[in-house]
Amino acid sequence: MQNYLFTSDIFKGSRYEKGHPLDMDRVWPSVELIELMGWVKEEQIIKNKPAEIEELIKFHDLEYVKALKKAEEELDLPEYLKRKYNIGIGNNPIFSEVFSRPASAAKASIKAVEMIANKQAKKILNISGGTHHGRKSEAYGFCFLNDCVLAILKAIELGFSKVLYVDIDAHHCDGVQDVFLNNEKVTIISIHEKNRWPQTGKLEENKINNIMNFPVSESFNDSEIDYVINNAVIPYAKSIQPDLLIIQAGADMLNGDPQSRISLSNNAYWRAIKDILLLCESSIILGGGGYNPYLTAKAWAGNWVLLNDRDYLLDSDMPEECSNLLSSLKWNNSRVRMGIPTQWLKSWRDHDVKTIVGAEVISLVKNVLSMKSL
Repeated sequence: MQNYLFTSDIFKGSRYEKGHPLDMDRVWPSVELIELMGWVKEEQIIKNKPAEIEELIKFHDLEYVKALKKAEEELDLPEYLKRKYNIGIGNNPIFSEVFSRPASAAKASIKAVEMIANKQAKKILNISGGTHHGRKSEAYGFCFLNDCVLAILKAIELGFSKVLYVDIDAHHCDGVQDVFLNNEKVTIISIHEKNRWPQTGKLEENKINNIMNFPVSESFNDSEIDYVINNAVIPYAKSIQPDLLIIQAGADMLNGDPQSRISLSNNAYWRAIKDILLLCESSIILGGGGYNPYLTAKAWAGNWVLLNDRDYLLDSDMPEECSNLLSSLKWNNSRVRMGIPTQWLKSWRDHDVKTIVGAEVISLVKNVLSMKSL
């Protein structure tokens, strides 16, 4: 069986409103980097259209989905609908693909589960997915739909009985956790920055049977994520014996991302994903957070290499055409007003960061494992 890369043409040129943290291109540059490197065959790329309303209401409220579609068609909503559904308010703006874009990501995640269930694929990368804050009838945290929840619900519908969802986004996966609390068919593991929005994923939530949360401080480093993965996540996940693995691979813990204070190298990020992938043959990697387009595009392109067990390819220098692609991306952020750092453009891997595992992380792991009776 082949592995597949999911994408959609809608992500070419589709952006949130000017000044929004997602007023940038991330999905198509990731796919194009993979293509430029010759890492994917044409037949492995599947372009998805938006999900049908009938597919979306497996989780989302019908009237909410209708309102989201109306917002796209009219580029506006009556004020009472904006307030009711949090559409067009705050960081959840109305834009020209406000329905079609998240619906395309949702379709990709649903289809990924279907293909794996039908033995048509073993592993799938859906870079556009990972919208883990979306609510049943409310836009939340830049997320208008929740493809993660829709994928897990589809997995349960198709007979998977031990779904493991691992989230390494800097922001806690509140929208996923809330839906599957105490669900014996789903285990949720999250490593995220504590005291950061949405202010969930607390240590005490580990008392819930199927939840494992690691709220880490802003000083969290490369060696410490290795420690958490190898001493807690892997042993606990192995005891579950998952039959489907879904990784939300948000890239906002990387050094240089404006939406997190954590500063991991992409080496540590990729090691974490590589180790987690060993837990289950049937695996889906999603995107998620990631608000530095240069770092995020490289990280997600690299995830395709990991999915295919060819991480040695990331040891090479970045060809000029890839560097040129990255340098062409537009990002209105003070970090690049004086120019894009060369390291972001010329090599795949960050510099190695050798650090110690602090007492705070050792204590966190000990506390989490004790709450899980491990």
